[in-house]
Amino acid sequence: MMDRILSNKWSVRIVSLIFAAVLFTYITSSGDKAVNMGESGTYVDVINNVPVEVYYDKDKMTVSGVPDTVDVTVTGSKGLVQLAKSQSNLVAYIDLKKAKVGTQNAKIQIKGLSDRLKATINPATAKVTIAEKVTKKYTVDVELNKSVIADGYQAGTAKVKPKKVSITGSQEVLDQIAYVKATISDEKDQKSDFDTTATVSAFDANLNKLDVEIDPGQVDVSVPVSKIGKTVPLRFQQSGNPADKTVTISSLTSDDTKVTVIAPESVTDSIEQITIPIDVTQITGDKTVEVKVPVPTGATSVNPTSVKVNIKTTKKQNDQSSNNDANKSSGQTPEAPATTTPDTSTPPANNDKDENGDDKSDTEDKQVSTEFRDVPITITGLNNSESFNTTFIDPVSGKVNITINGTQKEIDTVERSDFNIVANLTNLQEGIHTVPLAVHGLAANFTFTLTQSKAEIQIVKKVADASNQDLS
Repeated sequence: MMDRILSNKWSVRIVSLIFAAVLFTYITSSGDKAVNMGESGTYVDVINNVPVEVYYDKDKMTVSGVPDTVDVTVTGSKGLVQLAKSQSNLVAYIDLKKAKVGTQNAKIQIKGLSDRLKATINPATAKVTIAEKVTKKYTVDVELNKSVIADGYQAGTAKVKPKKVSITGSQEVLDQIAYVKATISDEKDQKSDFDTTATVSAFDANLNKLDVEIDPGQVDVSVPVSKIGKTVPLRFQQSGNPADKTVTISSLTSDDTKVTVIAPESVTDSIEQITIPIDVTQITGDKTVEVKVPVPTGATSVNPTSVKVNIKTTKKQNDQSSNNDANKSSGQTPEAPATTTPDTSTPPANNDKDENGDDKSDTEDKQVSTEFRDVPITITGLNNSESFNTTFIDPVSGKVNITINGTQKEIDTVERSDFNIVANLTNLQEGIHTVPLAVHGLAANFTFTLTQSKAEIQIVKKVADASNQDLS
C-alpha cells in the first residue's frame, strides 16, 4: 500500500505539502515574533532602546546631536541571540576623542556583543556638533507656581543664594539663553515666610530647556509671604419700592456688618466700604434674603462671599383718609387746615436763588456728569518690575476715557489730579494678560464709567545679563 502511494508522484506532492504546512504552523506559533529561521539556521531579533555613550574631552569640549538610544538588530544562533537580548551589558557608543571641532557624521558602534553575532544599528550614524566649551555667569530669577502661595496671601521679592550661577556650553547654545530660572513647585499653600531649594534651568526665548551644564545646579531660596486684604463695613441700600403701596421699608440690617476684601494694598487703599443694593420690589412684609457680596474691581475675592439681610417693613397709616370717611358718614364737611399768613411788609431776602432764579440747593443736588479723556493707565504690582517690559495691546495708547457721575456741587470739585486709573499686575508672569481696571482716589459717593473696563497687557522678561568669565 505504502509502495503504491510513494510511487504516485501526486501522492508524494500532497504529503510534502501537508508536512510543509505543519512545519510552518509550528514555527509561526512558537510565540517569538522576531524570529526568522533561514536555511542556514540563523536567528534574528531586535534589541530596542540601547543607550548611546559618547567619548570626548569633556573638560574642553561639548557635543550635541547624539541620540539617546538606538535599535540593534542581532543575527546568529538562537541561544546567543536570546542571551544577548536578556543581558544588559550591550552598549552603543560614538568615539569622538580624535574628532575635530565642527559638525560631522559620526559612526555608531556596539560593544558587549559576542563575536559570533552580527549586529545592524539603526541609525548607523549621527550628525554631531563638537565645540569648545565656554563658561559664563548668569543671574537667577525665581519662579513660583500658583499653588505655592495660599489664597489671600502674596509673595514678596525672593532672595536667592547664590544670586548667580556658572553655565557651561558651546558659544552657540549660550547665545540662545534668555532665561535662567529657579522654579519652586513642591511647596503648597504657604501662608508665612519659607525657605527651600530649587533646581536651576536655562531656557531660550521660546521657553525650550537648553542642554547646558549649570554650577551649582540648585540654589537656596527665601520667600517672604504676607497677607493681602482689608476689612471694610457693609452698607445696604434700598433698590426700588414695594409693589404693595401700603408697605414701606423701615430697615435693612445684617448680622454680618463687615467683609474682608482680598486684594493688594494698592487696591484696598481706595476701598472704604461696600454698598449692596437690596431689591425690595417684591417685598410684602418682613423677610430675610441672602445676597452676594460684590467683588470690588481689582480684588481677588471677598470673605464672606454672601450675607443674609433682614428686611423690616411697616404699614402706612392713612389718617387723613380715615377722617374724611368719618366726616362723610356724619354729613359734616371737614375743616380746612389752619394757615398762617406771612408778614409781607418787608419781603425776605432771597439769597438762595441762582442767576436764573432757580433754587441753588436744588441746582447743587442735581445729578450731573463730567468726562475726562485720554487718562493714562498706571501699571502697579509687577514683581521685580525692573526685570520686565510691559506693552499695552488694548488699548494700544494705554489711555481710556472716564465719565464721573455725582451732584453738581460734588462734580464741580473734581479735578484730574484727584484720581488714577490702575491696572494691577500682582503675581503675573510673562505673557499676555487681560486685567481689570480700577479707579483710585475717587470718593465713594461718586459713580463712574470707563470706555473699557479691562486692559490687555503683555509682560516680557528682559534678556538675562551675562558677564563673560572664562571659568574653565
